[in-house]
Amino acid sequence: MTKQQAEKKTVKFETEVSKLLDIVANSLYTEKEIFLRELISNSSDACEKFRYESLSNKDIENKDPFKINIHIDKKNKTLSITDNGIGMNEEDLQLNLGTIAKSGTEEFIKKIGDKKGDISQIGKFGVGFYSSFMVADQVLVRSKKYNSKIGNQWISDGKGTYSIEEGDYKKRGTEITLSIKKDDIDFLEKMKIEEIIKKYSDFVPIPIYLTSSEDKKEEKDKNEQINSAEAIWLKDKSKIKNEDYEAFYKQGSSYYDNPLKVIHFKAEGVVNYSSLLFLPKSQPHDLYHPDRKNKLKLYVNKVFISDKLESLIPAWLRFIPGVVDTEDLSLNISREVLQNNAIIQKINKGLTKRILKEIKELKSKNKEGFLEFWKNFGAVIKEGLYEFNDTHDQIFEFAVFNSSEDKNLITLEDYISNYSNDKKKIYYISGENKDNLLNSPQMEYFKKEKINVLLITDPVDEFWMPMKNKFKDYEFTSITKGEIDVKDHEKNTKENKNDKEDENFIIHLKELLKDKVKDVKISKRLTSSASCLVADENDMDMHLKKLMAANNQNVNDEKRILEINSKHDLVIKMKSLKKEDKDKYSEILFDHAKLMEGENLDDPKKYTNLISELVSK
Repeated sequence: MTKQQAEKKTVKFETEVSKLLDIVANSLYTEKEIFLRELISNSSDACEKFRYESLSNKDIENKDPFKINIHIDKKNKTLSITDNGIGMNEEDLQLNLGTIAKSGTEEFIKKIGDKKGDISQIGKFGVGFYSSFMVADQVLVRSKKYNSKIGNQWISDGKGTYSIEEGDYKKRGTEITLSIKKDDIDFLEKMKIEEIIKKYSDFVPIPIYLTSSEDKKEEKDKNEQINSAEAIWLKDKSKIKNEDYEAFYKQGSSYYDNPLKVIHFKAEGVVNYSSLLFLPKSQPHDLYHPDRKNKLKLYVNKVFISDKLESLIPAWLRFIPGVVDTEDLSLNISREVLQNNAIIQKINKGLTKRILKEIKELKSKNKEGFLEFWKNFGAVIKEGLYEFNDTHDQIFEFAVFNSSEDKNLITLEDYISNYSNDKKKIYYISGENKDNLLNSPQMEYFKKEKINVLLITDPVDEFWMPMKNKFKDYEFTSITKGEIDVKDHEKNTKENKNDKEDENFIIHLKELLKDKVKDVKISKRLTSSASCLVADENDMDMHLKKLMAANNQNVNDEKRILEINSKHDLVIKMKSLKKEDKDKYSEILFDHAKLMEGENLDDPKKYTNLISELVSK
């Protein structure tokens, strides 16, 4: 046994990877050609990573121009993709090819496991390499990292295990060889591979060459580049077709449908840069990932610098993919310096302003497209309202909300113009969904009087509204907190305040429920329900408190206020009971209010028994 054989490691794929491979390899989908797009994209990334390393590290020499070679061997039925990028060592091979982020895998399986998904979106979930097994019954990866003395190889048939061992690959970079399945030998046709490259990878910034074992000598010598490898963002817009933009969008981002809008512009002034950005139609799978990585790539004079620069664009625009290229930065600037660089901060401000302008324009020119866009990204954009920045007014120009008195989504300006009130308040109620909010007991008076209330279902709104406090002269006011301050209410409730029976009942409830509620009051909100719970004026809004508790955030254990409807039949019945029965049954009002909030009761059986007894009386 040789030393090389002795060091061979056979490893099982993780469970989720095995599931994925089974689905992909045995898929019934016809669009198998996307495997080549994914492998070319990986090779391009490897070249760009090494380009950056060589620019930021003077000890690294990079004399050879970057290129991607694709070779067809019809005799051996193999297709190889080779690059001279950064390369991989044993640890990289195991990390990149033996495991996948679980969330991405599960989401992918969910999308295509029922055979109704779109296999073309495989790269969106970070599992693009595994598309190789759609056309190959074996995949061999040979690679040598730029700073490593030895090469390694990874091999698998995609059926549960893979092996890694030291190999004889001497060149920097990676070679992936696919043993093509007998049913997919059309991928050994040079013309077909050339068409796929032009279709998906024409704007990959690394030259792609295609050769075949059947090429004649003059063809091998000629060795023409297949893709244009142009920096599309530097081209004249008038010379770019829509399909070119679409191809670049799909190749350069994690999105696989066509963009909703293209934003291509050149900024000149204090800072000069060219940008090609896109408004996407669909959400990326990592939109709400805690890391909140943006989708923009930074280039300096067409040289890739970074795709992980947090300061290039606000986190609340992280879903915007594209490219920014500037001449005003040094090529060898470190990533640490870039994060706090004044030029980057100016670019950030310019990009943000332009993107928000384009969203506003989308709203005015393509209402249907905007509403779909807002459905996918509105909650993320509103994170910008929670930050201290100068974009709030721009966001308010197109931000839309559900409301109780309008079937259509409305802006805050619409609220003021069409539903203004003497108290100069923008009333809102927050919860999990619109229908539940409309049926909330705290909404009863507002619905009766046709006072418009914003129906807040995005948790982020509950954070920025109290912080922002006002929109123009109108104060954001939760209808589930404190007293409601509505015109003519003093007149409607004066009679209740002077009602001795009500007063005595309130005193009784306060004593009975003193360990459970902060206070008991006659409600100005209720018109048809018997009772409801509200937060005190200076306490946290009830739904926000629930959200924070659900996310293991420390919140003060503030008791709430119980409000009762003195004209409700149940309350009238309670008031007429003898003292011992009042003591026994009055707690029903508290439990009733908890149920209306969707909360669990401490003793459901006791509640139902008391209700049954009370009805029988």
